Amino acid sequence: MIKTAHLLTFLFFLNSFAHGQATTQEKPDYHLGFRIAPRISTLGGGLEFAKGLTPSFGLRGGFNYFTYGYDATESDVEYNLDLELKSLGLFADWHPFKGSFRLSGGFLINGNGIEGKAKPTTANFEIGDGTYALNSASLEISYNTFAPYFGLGWDTTFGDEDNWGFCFDLGLVYSGSPEASLIVDPTAGMTAALTADVKKEEADLQESLDDFEWWPVLSAGLVYQF
Repeated sequence: MIKTAHLLTFLFFLNSFAHGQATTQEKPDYHLGFRIAPRISTLGGGLEFAKGLTPSFGLRGGFNYFTYGYDATESDVEYNLDLELKSLGLFADWHPFKGSFRLSGGFLINGNGIEGKAKPTTANFEIGDGTYALNSASLEISYNTFAPYFGLGWDTTFGDEDNWGFCFDLGLVYSGSPEASLIVDPTAGMTAALTADVKKEEADLQESLDDFEWWPVLSAGLVYQF
């Protein structure tokens, strides 16, 4: 009877040890921490936030911003050009090898645009097929607000317990053809001929912009993982 009790006790501890070993073996060897990454890219400077959800899947979101102004005078015309890049992005990442490499898809809320203004000091403007005396001419170029993104990249902290790492992405944003708008301020008021030439100038400019539907994205940054 005593031997039976000892045997049952031994089997109980053996079963508990085996269960503990199985639990230890099933413990994942990857880390899915919350990550923050300051980045620089062809969309501007930005800050990104990311979280791994499974060993193969994660989500990222962030924002980008950049502005640049250019002023010059050429051929008796003063030019003022302002470029503004601003966007918010949300992306889903698939890590096919459960490591740093990822394939990404998502979208941008796109506020990129260009504004320019030209003001003659002495000369007239050539617009369309005519020449006109203008106080100024303004140009606005804008993009689609919703812009899908496709790309690939690396994040060395994904699935790892390291706090610090690097990220790199290469992709394309489909922003559609930029939309051009030309506004003129004539010295003698609008005429039918000037209106027609403004529309012609806009159409010619729009045709030259129709090929720029895709925005290349090259991005690199430093990652900190909590």
